[in-house]
This record gives sequence, C-alpha cells and structure tokens, in this order.
Amino acid sequence: MIRILSALLIAVAIAITPLTWHYGQKYFQSPQPAPVTPRDDTALRAEIEALRNHVSELQTRIDGLDARLSLGLLGSARDAAPESEGIAPASDSLKDSFAQVVLIADRRNANNGLTVASPSFLSNLLGLPRENLTDDCQQMTNPKLAKLLKTEDVGPITVRMLEPALISLRQVFANVQVFEPELYARVKSAGSLCVRRIRGSTTSASAHAYGLALDINIDGVLDSLADGKTQLGLILLADFFKKEGWIWGAGFGREDSMHFEVSREKLQQWRRLGEI
Repeated sequence: MIRILSALLIAVAIAITPLTWHYGQKYFQSPQPAPVTPRDDTALRAEIEALRNHVSELQTRIDGLDARLSLGLLGSARDAAPESEGIAPASDSLKDSFAQVVLIADRRNANNGLTVASPSFLSNLLGLPRENLTDDCQQMTNPKLAKLLKTEDVGPITVRMLEPALISLRQVFANVQVFEPELYARVKSAGSLCVRRIRGSTTSASAHAYGLALDINIDGVLDSLADGKTQLGLILLADFFKKEGWIWGAGFGREDSMHFEVSREKLQQWRRLGEI
C-alpha cells in the first residue's frame, strides 16, 4: 500500500511540474533591470575635457608656487597672519621684484621636453617667408604665410604673428592673468614679426620672420643678451609659455631670455590639425 501511495505521489508531482513552472515564472520571477540608456558621447567628452582643463590650471598654479618657493619669495606662516593677531602682514616682495635681474638657474634645461624648430625645419614645413632676406625687417611675400598673418591684442600686448600663434598666446596670457595678475599688468612687447635673417647668418630665416616668435620684457626694460641673467618676471612667465609649447630663449647657447618662440612639437600639432 505504501509503495502504491508513493508511486501515486511521484506521478502527481511529475504531472503538475509544468504547471508549477509556468505559474512560478508568472508570479514569482525576479524583476528585470531597467534598460540602460547609453550616455551621450559628446557630453561625456566635453566633461572629460573640462576636467583636463581644470587639472591643467591647477598644475600651472602649482608650478608658479614652486617658482616662488625656489626663489625664496613666498612669505612664511607669520607673514600670512592677519593684523587682528597683532602681526603686520609682510609686503608683497614678489610683486616688487618682477623687474629685478637675477641669474637663471639651470637655464640649459629650461626647454626640456620641447625641441627648437630649426631654420631648415621651418623652411621645409612652411617655405621661406620671402626669397631675399637681409638683416632688416621686410615684407613677407610667401602668400600662404601672409594669409595667416594678423595683428591682434592677446591680452597685455598687441602683436603681429601667424593666427595659430596668436590663439596660443591668448591662452598663455589668460593663464597669467588668472594666476599672476600683477605680473600680467607689467608685461610689455619688444617686437614680434620681423622678416629677416638670424643675426650673424647669411641664409637662415629667424623665427621672427615667420611670425612665430616675440620678445617681451617687464616694465619696458630690455634684457641684456647673453649674460646668463634675466628679469624675475620672465622666469615666472616661462612656465606659462612652456605649458603652451613655446621655447624660451634663455635655454639657447647664447642666452636670449626675452625671446619666446613656437616649438617644433607645437608646429607639428598645428600641421596635423590643418592650422598651418
């Protein structure tokens, strides 16, 4: 009898298994996750680019602070104490020293990571700015380059250069204005476009001849050539230029620290982007 009942129970279980499965799936199934809507790639890329720019600005500020520390021009904690504590704040020694002439530490490594665009590289990339070069400034006759020449205000100064260089300079000085506003107000131009040979050469065109270089100074005081010294303000500015891919003339064999020019790497980037 027990065997018969066991057999009947097994048979009933087998018979109702499909029904159990069907209604179990209908009434007791786990909720399905909501479909994931893919995020807009354009918005994501914009967000990433904004974060990169923010990090770059922070790094620029850190580098500026490093320069101040290395020159011993940041005040101590006592200097920063408020007057309410009975301690008079220190004067802004950095602001007072922008035009001070100092030795350039490790100037030969000033352009590490960047390469000077040699006259042959510039000629192969862009062609000569004009066929007959002299030591005097002349008119640019290369039609492709002349089309890119513009005179614009890039912040503290007005310069005449190739358009991509102007755009890059505006970014340099926008950063200076944010992080070193007192220095920004004291930057002066000592010349930009000048279609001529490199001083001492009989054939090679200067970077100035291409509209890819400029000379600047602090308070209108020109830097002395090849003495291994420069104005403190130019040392601070050099960090901003380097971040934008510009070469500093302080690193040349013959030191020329008021000179800044576009690096080979930056020019190659512009060529890839079709800007030159």
